[in-house]
Amino acid sequence: AGTDPAELAAALDRLQDQEWWPHGYDGSAVAQARLKDATSQLIGRFCLAAETATRAAYGTGRLTRYGAELVVPHETRLECAVLKAVADRYVMQRAEQELLRADQRIVVAELAEALTARAPDGLDPQFRALFDQAGDDRARKRVIVDQIASLTDASARSLHARLTGHL
Repeated sequence: AGTDPAELAAALDRLQDQEWWPHGYDGSAVAQARLKDATSQLIGRFCLAAETATRAAYGTGRLTRYGAELVVPHETRLECAVLKAVADRYVMQRAEQELLRADQRIVVAELAEALTARAPDGLDPQFRALFDQAGDDRARKRVIVDQIASLTDASARSLHARLTGHL
């Protein structure tokens, strides 16, 4: 059974009713600050809801591994689902984003090839040590994947340009 659309609409309404919810965006410094504040408010809202529900289920003692599980209220899950849908629709599914993702896939693939060919040279020190300790090709490949995953977009492009000569 899927989620009731009325529940999702109510979740969006709850979010939009918050005083910190941004009701427009013009790219100005003020709008950017409001968006940053809304992001902080959302993180706080979701974390507090999960902490409160988890404490209600497991008490006030230490919440340790195997001693408790994170409890996320249904309403919070719905609010997260709505935000994910909005991000998917208005950010991820834009045509220019698809072109960017296609380019990023090429950069990541070429970066993986270049790092694999040069390894352990080209790896950051912490990954070089892990590469040297890896027991087989699969483990060494995992280290290279972890190195790439640790990079920001800008640092991945910079390393890609340095290793491949492509700008």
